[in-house]
Amino acid sequence: MTRVLVIDDDPDISRLLTLKLTRAGMDVESRSDGLSGLDAIRELHPHVAVVDWMMPRMDGIALAREVRAASDMADVRLLMLTARVSPADHALARSSGFDDVLTKPFTGNDLVARVQGLCDRTTADD
Repeated sequence: MTRVLVIDDDPDISRLLTLKLTRAGMDVESRSDGLSGLDAIRELHPHVAVVDWMMPRMDGIALAREVRAASDMADVRLLMLTARVSPADHALARSSGFDDVLTKPFTGNDLVARVQGLCDRTTADD
């Protein structure tokens, strides 16, 4: 079963993401800030982490850099959720270690497709 970690400080968005991904058959955990999210990536080693950009204690960019700097987390796929739409922001997210960027607002189908696509990439890399 696909393991997904949702890291978002907005409880409504976190519940929505968890519900959509769970209904798609995924095993989902969530955390509400960047530092606890980073700890959960180390502990749970999810296939994909869905990460908000703006969060307390550590933003998504800093989290991605930490994940990519640690060899034991290098295979975790990272999906950035953001309201930022500029090409420069998307380039920053990717250069920081995100595998994909999903711009808010998005549909549940878009979310599930992106997560499944990242999982497929993980499987193909094995």
